[in-house]
Amino acid sequence: MLGGLLAGCGGPAYNPLSPPPEARSVLAAPPEAEVVVLPNEPVPVVGLDNIEVGPPPIFTHTATTNLALPPPLSTMSFGRGWIPLTAWSSRWSTAQPERSASGGAILYRVPTRSGTCVLTIGSRLAQWNGTSIWLGFAPQLVGGQPHIHALDAEKTLEPLNKERAQAPTPIRIIVLDPGHGGTDGGTRGARNQLEKEYTLDWALRTERRLTNAGWKVFLTRRTDVDVSLTERVAFADRVRADLFLSLHFNSTFPQTQPSGIETYCLTPKGMPSTLIRGYSDDERVAYPNNAFDAANLEWAFRIHRSVVKAARAHDDGVKRARFMGVLRYQNRPAVLVEGGFLSNAREAANIYSAAHRETLAQAVAEAIK
Repeated sequence: MLGGLLAGCGGPAYNPLSPPPEARSVLAAPPEAEVVVLPNEPVPVVGLDNIEVGPPPIFTHTATTNLALPPPLSTMSFGRGWIPLTAWSSRWSTAQPERSASGGAILYRVPTRSGTCVLTIGSRLAQWNGTSIWLGFAPQLVGGQPHIHALDAEKTLEPLNKERAQAPTPIRIIVLDPGHGGTDGGTRGARNQLEKEYTLDWALRTERRLTNAGWKVFLTRRTDVDVSLTERVAFADRVRADLFLSLHFNSTFPQTQPSGIETYCLTPKGMPSTLIRGYSDDERVAYPNNAFDAANLEWAFRIHRSVVKAARAHDDGVKRARFMGVLRYQNRPAVLVEGGFLSNAREAANIYSAAHRETLAQAVAEAIK
């Protein structure tokens, strides 16, 4: 469990819609792109009033094409601060951004070569081809024109726009990490069921499907044993994994309303996390896994979209966080999925079902193979 409200432990709540700090990108601006550095002051949030997040969890824890693509933003060097949305869309979009309004919110729809992006002014929650993705910084109006942060352009929108379908290397080695185990039971269901039991079953079912699809699969645990976060990372190093996927379920007891699926990858350097869970969240620090920022997001998006669709679940979005040690020190793309809420009666009934866990396993396998 990662994304709950209470989960049996205390800690300060964090609002993912709170104003981000001033940008810290170190790139230089090109002559053709206007860069605006906004003051570090509160920004109104539009249209998302009831998103709840909570305290720390129990544990401490591409088919490619030959289409010519524009140069990456790292070579475009949009720079520190904010850039006009039109500057980004002129490189990637098939048409100019379309402005609309919904419930008092100002939205911009951007058609691109690989999908449609919908951004909301003042909100970090965006949509890519209908799937929720959390930005590092809420888009802003500057002089009446929409602006996005340079880091979101480089670290969020660009990877999504050139999403791959193939495995990261021809070797195709994956480590599946069933969350918790042994003395760490994880979260609990309404009838005291333990998360660790269902994460292991989900992993074993996924292993079978991926093995049949040609992957070489390793599990961090196959029985109900304790495995430290450090050992989970070290294990992935030993087997030379190409991809690391950690499987979890949520809980918010005593609250029973939250529902949905959320997927995490590591926050890029210079960007605030979607959740901090009491972690210092130092934006100046780069962890080993930050070398895989683009691949992290590509895999997280593919897996999240597939699982949400298969489970017919509420889409809580692809999120970024630094507090998860099981991701920070990975030397490969790494993703963590929360497959539903044990504290929600409807979702718990699904999670208890072997047929539903088989559906989750199939969804993961379909996203990866």
